[in-house]
Amino acid sequence: MTMPSILPRLYAIYQQAGYTPMTGYSPHLINDCMSVQFTTFLHEGDIRGDFGISLQEVQFMERLNDYLQPKNILVIGNAYGWSTIALALTFPQARVIGVDINSRGVDLTNQLIRHNKLQGIALSGRSPADMAPIIKEQLAGTIDLALIDAEHTIEAMKADFFEIQPFLSEDSLCFFHDLIGHNLVPGFLEIIKQSRKNGLILTRTTSGMGLLFRTINRPLADYLNCFADQSHSYALYHGLINHYLAANSEHRSPCDKTCPGFDLTG
Repeated sequence: MTMPSILPRLYAIYQQAGYTPMTGYSPHLINDCMSVQFTTFLHEGDIRGDFGISLQEVQFMERLNDYLQPKNILVIGNAYGWSTIALALTFPQARVIGVDINSRGVDLTNQLIRHNKLQGIALSGRSPADMAPIIKEQLAGTIDLALIDAEHTIEAMKADFFEIQPFLSEDSLCFFHDLIGHNLVPGFLEIIKQSRKNGLILTRTTSGMGLLFRTINRPLADYLNCFADQSHSYALYHGLINHYLAANSEHRSPCDKTCPGFDLTG
């Protein structure tokens, strides 16, 4: 039997603590601002949080519970705990660890985890320096699913991944947030080559997430492919859209920008 959506409970957890999730908006409906797709919170009349995974990305991630049963999950870039708590709700049997240097976000996340009796903890730490001891102590040295969503530079992303690589289990999945949105695809291709793993760019997620894996089963592959494109198809579609916008300038938003193509052959 398919598990009900985590969204009602995820929203309620934050709303009951005085944080209203603001996420999933079309940029064209709010001042052409690209960031409104991602998650922040209204709290005491101000915006809090660091634009975490979008509502649509939560919907994508929660259905992974139809295909996976991870025991140990690591989130690098906890912020206000949105992705950490979403994953704890999606995989209630797993131990979920969120790591961040934001002490206010860490405290809030732990408050929400305790109050809602979830399996996990948020820890203050800096990646990559603090990752190894945290993984050894909190996850018994093994990661089945990771989400890297910290500093959005190629150098930082690579450092985060290669620090946790020795702890990834054989069938682990490692997700990279904001891959296309922050022009991190070249670094992701380097990671694929150096790690000798397989990679998938999830072009139909809000931020253009990346996924690194060694092997996946056919049902999971079929699900993931609903959120991905062949590189040539994506490049062709992107070019055709640009051509359409050039010919129909009244449809172009002031914030439209070119999104890079990619080639998984490296």
